[in-house]
Amino acid sequence: MKEDSVRSVERAFSILKCFTLDNPRLNLTALSEAIKLPVSTTLRIVATLVSLGFLKRDDSRSYSLGNEIYLIGAVARAHFRPQQAAFPYMKDLRDDTKEAVSLYGMEDEFRVCYEHVPSLLTMRCVVRVGDRFPLWAGAGGKALLAYADQAVVEREAAKLKKITDSTFTDREEFLKELAKIRTQDYAISRGEREDGILSLAIPIFDREKKASLSLSIAGPSTRFDDEKVAALIPRMQEMCTRISQQIFLV
Repeated sequence: MKEDSVRSVERAFSILKCFTLDNPRLNLTALSEAIKLPVSTTLRIVATLVSLGFLKRDDSRSYSLGNEIYLIGAVARAHFRPQQAAFPYMKDLRDDTKEAVSLYGMEDEFRVCYEHVPSLLTMRCVVRVGDRFPLWAGAGGKALLAYADQAVVEREAAKLKKITDSTFTDREEFLKELAKIRTQDYAISRGEREDGILSLAIPIFDREKKASLSLSIAGPSTRFDDEKVAALIPRMQEMCTRISQQIFLV
């Protein structure tokens, strides 16, 4: 009975995690396919979530997140220490450079944007809080992955595929890149996930020297070039040390 209860909770959360900024509404079939359960089983769980206010059903028979999720999210956001600690540094960095600054963490098999301060310029990188990206493509993900457990590294290295002409697709070259990041404590991406975008990411370490977060700045390579990136590395590393001290009391 206890195992059945745990399984039901896991399935319920799996359904809630199907909803994203890009997919705020999903029908029953889409949910069933996403969590790989029969429609009848999915319907029972969805009906319970609706009754509790965690999901709501509209006239088109699609579902979206309910008011209870909004309330829980508001509480979580208000007390999310990484975001609170990092935001003042992110805003100062953005104001000085005018480029977009993001804070990432690792969730499941993705890097997730926890906070974002948009560029002040017209041509910019567009990222939203809650967006998910591959761990293996881009500076923000590599800065997290380089310090992850070997099993996680191997799992992600097996996913390598071409997104742009600059994306790592060779496993050995990718592992060398992660090793290089560990020696210098920063990661750079030159168009790995999006053509023409140059990004720099610095890991934010916890007490066990794991990169729990990464601070990233990105912009079009036509104006945000290697020279500007190199000048920012020591400043951002110092920022990340201070953020780490505030969050993890390192």
